[in-house]
Amino acid sequence: MRPAGETKRGVIAMILGGALFVINDALVKLATETMPLGELLVVRGLFAIACVLALIFGYGNIRHISSAAKPIVLLRAAFEFLVSLCYVTAISQLPIGDLTTIMQATPIIMTILCAVLRIELVDWPRWMAVLIGFGGVLLIAQPGGSNFTLYTLSALASASFVALRDLVTRQIKASVPPAVVILTTTIFASCGGLILGLTETWHMPTDFEFVLLFGAAIIVTIANSLMVTAYRCADVSILSPLRYLVVLWAAIMGFFVFGEVPIGISALGAALIVGGGLYTGYHERARNKRGQAQSGAAA
Repeated sequence: MRPAGETKRGVIAMILGGALFVINDALVKLATETMPLGELLVVRGLFAIACVLALIFGYGNIRHISSAAKPIVLLRAAFEFLVSLCYVTAISQLPIGDLTTIMQATPIIMTILCAVLRIELVDWPRWMAVLIGFGGVLLIAQPGGSNFTLYTLSALASASFVALRDLVTRQIKASVPPAVVILTTTIFASCGGLILGLTETWHMPTDFEFVLLFGAAIIVTIANSLMVTAYRCADVSILSPLRYLVVLWAAIMGFFVFGEVPIGISALGAALIVGGGLYTGYHERARNKRGQAQSGAAA
């Protein structure tokens, strides 16, 4: 069991980190109103690289910088590259609340991938949770309806790539500092902006655009650091339900900043996704407890 004070720090870090991620999304969404997407990724990426390098030097991890070139780290960065392209494309047009909720389908997608790739066995309760969560995604995306666009597909693709990225992250050894992993993924995401920029007309960013992207870079760097702190201080079973607070933060941000009011069917879809994800976390926690009890009895 972890000390209560350590767990409390982890919980606080998780809550603050989720809120900061939503603030980052809001700043990026504001910037997409006047900036080409590729230029946005590059400018924010340069700021973010500077922030991450400051973290690496601050934590004394410069001697581990060569770890950034490890194949498994580069593979994770490649998925992050795809995540960034799809996410920024989606956030430019979708309501921030809907996009954030669709992204919460990641654990559900990960469960499907684990079953398809035979990484682990998936029992019927988890399949039920997957079906419930998938139903929520359908309610928000509304395939075949007027709300289902290329940007909706882009959001679903981003959630899928996040699941693949997280599966790869599990294979990265603890000896590789998180800041070094973040540096590699930030560089790859910036390269994605350069590729998009081949078809765009760039302009010198205004002072306001610089402020938005510099603020987003600082905030997302702090948010990533808080997430690392959270998972180091508290058990995953405690933190998993807290991840869904970002749906609430996004709804609040969408209402007060962008005037977005979720319609009934989207709210129902959000409830199904959150419910399916929470049950998946609860089921996983119960299974881990049973495994620990059996190991203790065997010993």
